[in-house]
Formats: sequence, C-alpha cells, structure tokens
Amino acid sequence: MTLSEKITHLRELGIAELGAAHDYYTDSKMSWKIVQRAIKAGDRFTIRHVATKTVTTHKELVVKSREYVTSQLAETTFQQFVAIFENYFFDLLRVWLMAYPQSLGAKEVPFKAVLDAPDKDAITLHVVDRELNEIAYHRPRDWFKYLELKVKLGCPSAIEIDRIGEAKATRDILAHNRGIVNKTYLLKAGSLERFSDGQRLDISERYHRETWEVLRKVVDDVFTAAESKAY
Repeated sequence: MTLSEKITHLRELGIAELGAAHDYYTDSKMSWKIVQRAIKAGDRFTIRHVATKTVTTHKELVVKSREYVTSQLAETTFQQFVAIFENYFFDLLRVWLMAYPQSLGAKEVPFKAVLDAPDKDAITLHVVDRELNEIAYHRPRDWFKYLELKVKLGCPSAIEIDRIGEAKATRDILAHNRGIVNKTYLLKAGSLERFSDGQRLDISERYHRETWEVLRKVVDDVFTAAESKAY
C-alpha cells in the first residue's frame, strides 16, 4: 500500500468512526424518546437488573432516561469523538514518519532494540513509536506544531487547534477527575475555558455537536493537505 493509499484509508476510517459514534448518540436519544412516549401512552413495566439487583419501574425510568441522555450518553460519546481523533492524528503521523524516516535520523536506538529487531522496518517503527509516545503526552497545540514541522500542511487554523485543545482538556477531566474542573483544565483550555475551578463540566448538545464538527473538519483538512504532499 502506498503512502497516499494509507492516508486515504486513515481518513475514511476516521470519518466512518466519527459518523458511527454520532449516529449512536442520535439513535440512542431517539430510542429514549420513544420509550418516554410509550410510557406516557400507558405502557407499564419493571426492569430488574441482574448485576446490580436494582429494580426500576417505568416511572423511575423516565427520570433516569433524562440523566442518561444529558450526562452519560453525551459524555461517553464526546470522549469517543476525541479518542477517534487522537487515533487518526497519531496513525497519520506514524505512516508519514515510516515513509520519511530521515527526519528522525538523529535519534539514538538502544543496541538491544537493534539486536532484537528482525529488520530495518522494525527498528524504524521502534523509533517512530517512541517518538510519538513522547509527543502524545504534550498538548494538542504541540501535536500540531510537530505535524507542521514534519509535514508542513499549513492547517488547521489556530482557533481550530485551540478548540481541539479545549476538547482534549474536557475529555481528560471527564476521564480522570469525575468531570470536576481543576487548574490543569484551566491551563490546558486557555482562553477557551468554559467553566471555573471546582465546577462540574457540562457537555451541552450544542458543544457536543460543534466539537464533533470541528474534529471531522480537521480530519478532512489534514487528509487533503497531506495527500497532496504524499508521493
């Protein structure tokens, strides 16, 4: 597979995964609305949860469903959007650096890694993965600086990068601090901070959709620019 084909495959995969994740969100919201309408129309039932031993009546499910949609469903799919984008971004960098490893020529490799590697490609992959693992711990703004240094795409825009940075900061707080804003979030989010220290993050429907849209756009824009340079 050529570099251009690999880049195209990654774009198609990223767009498909983002689309499927948003479809899940939308379909799930509609499913809950159908359940709510059925209960309002007179359906009566009780759900017994085998694992937790919880018993939920139809009335309780109506209340729970609102929380499921506005909190758990929104937060889970939002985190999925960010994870899909991260996978796309670093997979793209990986295939590019594997195709043009000369830019990593100054990197040192432990002799054991050389001895254990079956061939030159395996050694190159070891260097590339070690480089990307280090970059992954930095902020998205640094990710894109690195991408620009290596590939010179001229995109995305500064505001798009900042929005992705804020989304990543939101995702990290949801995953690692129960959604409670702290100074780390404020530092990472910069001027786009949406909440104050100590507040609980909220993933509104508008923010959810706008984040999905910017991630999808950047996937497309980065693909277009990278594909034009691949040979």
